[in-house]
Amino acid sequence: MSAPNSVQAPTGAPSPATHPGNNFDAIRIVAATMVLYSHHFALTGQMEPSFFGIHSLGGLAVTIFFVLSGYLVNASWQRDPNLWRFGLRRFLRIWPALTVAVVLTAYVLGAWVTQLPLTEYLTHRATANYLQALGMKIHFVLPGVFENNPYRLGVNGSLWTIPIEVRCYIALGLAGLIGLLKYRPVLLLSIAVLIGWFLVRSNPDVTGTVHHGRELSAFFLAGAALYTLEPYWRRRPVLWGGAIALATAAVWAAGWRHSALLLGLPFFIIYAGTQTTAYIRRAGRWGDPSYGIYLFAFPIQQTVIQYGWPQLGFAGTLCISLAITVALAYASWHLVEKQALKFKPSSSQAWFGASAVRTAKTRFLALTELQYFAIVLGFIGVVYAAWLVASWPGILGQDSLAIMLEVDTDRVHQANKPAFWYLYALLTYGATGRVEVPIALQMLICAAVCARILAWMLTRRMWKSFAYCLVFVALAPSVVYYSSSFYSDGIYAIALSGMLFEAWRSIRRRSVDLPSLLILFVTVPFAIFGRPNGVLNLIPLVAMAWVLSNPYRLRLGLVIVPWLVVGFGSQFVYKYENPIGSVFPLALYETVGFLEDRPMGLWEHNQPRVTAKTVDALTSTGQSLDKIREFHDHYYWDPLIFFPAGPALLSLSNKSKRTIIKEFFKYNLWHNFPAFMASRVNIFLYSAMANGGIPGPPATAQILPLTQSVSSVQPLKFSPRKYLHAWYDFSIQHRALLWAPWGGLVLLMLALRRSLARRDRIAALISGTYAVQLIAIFIFSIAGEYRYLLAFFTAPLVLLPVICWSPDRENA
Repeated sequence: MSAPNSVQAPTGAPSPATHPGNNFDAIRIVAATMVLYSHHFALTGQMEPSFFGIHSLGGLAVTIFFVLSGYLVNASWQRDPNLWRFGLRRFLRIWPALTVAVVLTAYVLGAWVTQLPLTEYLTHRATANYLQALGMKIHFVLPGVFENNPYRLGVNGSLWTIPIEVRCYIALGLAGLIGLLKYRPVLLLSIAVLIGWFLVRSNPDVTGTVHHGRELSAFFLAGAALYTLEPYWRRRPVLWGGAIALATAAVWAAGWRHSALLLGLPFFIIYAGTQTTAYIRRAGRWGDPSYGIYLFAFPIQQTVIQYGWPQLGFAGTLCISLAITVALAYASWHLVEKQALKFKPSSSQAWFGASAVRTAKTRFLALTELQYFAIVLGFIGVVYAAWLVASWPGILGQDSLAIMLEVDTDRVHQANKPAFWYLYALLTYGATGRVEVPIALQMLICAAVCARILAWMLTRRMWKSFAYCLVFVALAPSVVYYSSSFYSDGIYAIALSGMLFEAWRSIRRRSVDLPSLLILFVTVPFAIFGRPNGVLNLIPLVAMAWVLSNPYRLRLGLVIVPWLVVGFGSQFVYKYENPIGSVFPLALYETVGFLEDRPMGLWEHNQPRVTAKTVDALTSTGQSLDKIREFHDHYYWDPLIFFPAGPALLSLSNKSKRTIIKEFFKYNLWHNFPAFMASRVNIFLYSAMANGGIPGPPATAQILPLTQSVSSVQPLKFSPRKYLHAWYDFSIQHRALLWAPWGGLVLLMLALRRSLARRDRIAALISGTYAVQLIAIFIFSIAGEYRYLLAFFTAPLVLLPVICWSPDRENA
């Protein structure tokens, strides 16, 4: 039925010979029978048996199958960590029997039992749609089929779990491809993070709602973790079992029953499965009918109920359904599944088409770096172009509006953005009136920089680094999103990675070639002048000029010096009447935070939290301290500055601003240092969890009418738009995983450690540049904007080459 009480087949079986040496076959057959039994209650109009109010009996079987699948599929990958063979094995286990079941149900069983005329049934759209189950889009109803049964809502309600299982396979295969499954601590940490995220965000004990896809994925991960931990729990199973049983009992007693099931069930199921028990271990000696029971039980039960209910009663229809289903399941095993599994490739065996693949691989490996660049640029360019068309004319937010109004009003309205960013907006948006022009140029530069680094990785055979950076950086939702926005943060992040990569490579080689000069030409202005803190990134360029010999130094100067003149010159030409700076916002925001009510008052020791001069400066415009405190936000300083009803503290006189800064460093900071550090950590974590500063695509339609732009919103008919926007919406819902910059931050720590351990000054220079940026952002951020940390999301583009570098790869 479509209700999530059905079961996914044990698709992790590694061989047609099943498992004669353990109890896995017996567990799967019992679980499949549990599903059939549980479903029979619902199909006859009754409540399904409940397992302690957590799941139905069939729902419990679902979790058992996902635990087994996680364990066995991880084992399959570890035995042969090859993505193509792994994928082929999974395909042969899932699709042949599924194809037979779906086709027979739609065109044999359905044609037999439908109440519609046969011609009408065969030509009905719903009949054809039923076949979409083979593409993982499940349809539960066939026209005129089982419409008079007690349960009329499904022909085969068990199929809903297959797409979830396939997604788990894909995720595990991708994790293996990028190397997460190779290192036990990394794999276990990744699983712990994912399960922890599930327990916090989607745990039914917390939310009150069961998210079946995420819960089953958590059980799959638990099974995979148990295979990884098997060398440990195998040595002391009693100790592990006792500890897990006690922890499960404690969690259960606390009322967290779903959490207790996730904690306790996987270990005891896997432990029971790995045992060798007399008679039980021989359950699969005639074959493995569990997948067939799963596939055929539901439609067989519905058919028997249609012709035998209520005359035969519950027990009669159940026994007949079970007998027919088991017979069909064994036939499916011997005639379909076992035959298909004969095509499974072994780790030492080439699969069909291997010769053609080897030829293509040889040709691919013989390509030059320029050819790799063209291929990768074309691929990334297609994705970026599709997203730009889908979000046409690009992503606009409040900062976009500010810089556009500054251009539109000839600086009557001032955005207080870096002067170079205004110059860039003036030359692109101002000259054309079309906001898509600067956005398209940004995306082209981002694609070129990513393609340059990825092509270098391909030339050096850094396959895992390439796969990670392509999928999780260059094509990551956050990178594509911000590169298509009229914000400087996206182009700044990619440009910084590109500039540091070329600096690292040129210093390492003591030379600079034409491709490096071209990348430096398009990245330097954005990496240095795209954000206020970008001037810190001059350090590696200075080091690069110092190391290079005169001919190369001259070439570098011809590329960089003009941009330095333009960047610094624009700061003098386009001065702001009331510049904000970096120190005053920090001093103001934290000083107001120090005034927050603290009933305990333990930090003050009868001393004032802030000086009297500070209070006088804050209230110099007539605003009361109560009103100022009212507009203090723990994540943003904007209410203090920009809100119409707020205190508008940016209008303070220069004398008051200087007083606030002076008193902050003289007294206020040191008497409130714990509060200051708590505020810094709070804003940093808020940003790192991707909680702020992400205007959605619909915001563009609200921003454009407020400007003089001639651009229009989505003027083209573009059918993939809904899929791309669904991809964006999905990533936003899971932004704590898909947008968070933790990968780059971990690599930064690793790069710093290795550079110090190896005394690698060049690696220390590159990683140190990121470290300085991280410190500056941590100290000076006065808004929990995710985009401030985007540069660390893209940092793997340069940090992975730095970490993985060796002389052999450089000479490749």
